[in-house]
Amino acid sequence: MVVSDEEGHRGDGTEDGGLRPGEARERVYDALLAVRPPVDVLVLADAVLVASELVSNAVRHAGGVTGFRVSIGDGEVEISVSDGSQARPCERTPRPLVREGGYGWGLVTRLARVEVVAGPGDGKTVRARLPLTSAHSAYEHPRFVPAQRRPPDGGMR
Repeated sequence: MVVSDEEGHRGDGTEDGGLRPGEARERVYDALLAVRPPVDVLVLADAVLVASELVSNAVRHAGGVTGFRVSIGDGEVEISVSDGSQARPCERTPRPLVREGGYGWGLVTRLARVEVVAGPGDGKTVRARLPLTSAHSAYEHPRFVPAQRRPPDGGMR
């Protein structure tokens, strides 16, 4: 099932109407919220991060997004981002004191099964697939701390 499919975006993702990372995050988030039974919050977070990084990379390194698609089926979500560059994404060593960035592609390849295919035209499409189920629930995650209900007085004494 294709949930979001857009073509024809071109540019830097800001002033000319190109797709922005925030819009990509919203589309993936909305698509996954509609899945029943609901997907785990860790799956949702990973998919939103992957979409954001793929679109950010297309905007920053490939002249902008020319196509964006979110599809759900066979127990996975597929996020496809097309751009006008034939250059394949590559991992850069992060150098936080020297330059910004360098983390995105490594995150994407660790969170998703990734395929880079030629086209459309002179560009490429990056497809990232993530399972809709997580091996562990967010509620079992060691860093998950459930919000505790505060007393009506706000806990002040």
